Amino acid sequence: MRPRISVRAVFYNHGHILLCKHQDERGFWYITPGGGVEHGETLEDAFHRELMEEIGLKATMGDVLCIRDLISDRSPTPYLPKHFHQIEIFVEGKAPSFIDTASKLDPAQIGYEWVPLEQLDSILFFPTELVEVFKNREFSTIYQGHKL
Repeated sequence: MRPRISVRAVFYNHGHILLCKHQDERGFWYITPGGGVEHGETLEDAFHRELMEEIGLKATMGDVLCIRDLISDRSPTPYLPKHFHQIEIFVEGKAPSFIDTASKLDPAQIGYEWVPLEQLDSILFFPTELVEVFKNREFSTIYQGHKL
């Protein structure tokens, strides 16, 4: 089975990062907005579609910040499907403009928040192994690989 390609937007604003908020038995957890690239879609097409679906946001896609592999068979967890492999491409988001589409947003999430960077290591943020990279905005290594 081929890996799934995902584009994820990273927005920073005055010491905060924009995150999608979810909830399950672990409590609240957060991820950067984005999702899978569909057949025939460019990364930029997926960037725009996912932002609109998840948070009702229009923005400009910037440069690639980092890429990582997510392989569930190497990091067993009950929260990922067996044999799941996703290549996540994190890109800089610029000039966000929110559109009032709250009733149409992704039902799998409960909202979004601008989270202070200093709180990133005290919340359940995924990818957890890259908290310091995102917190410090230190993307010196583009390929992050698969980390446990």
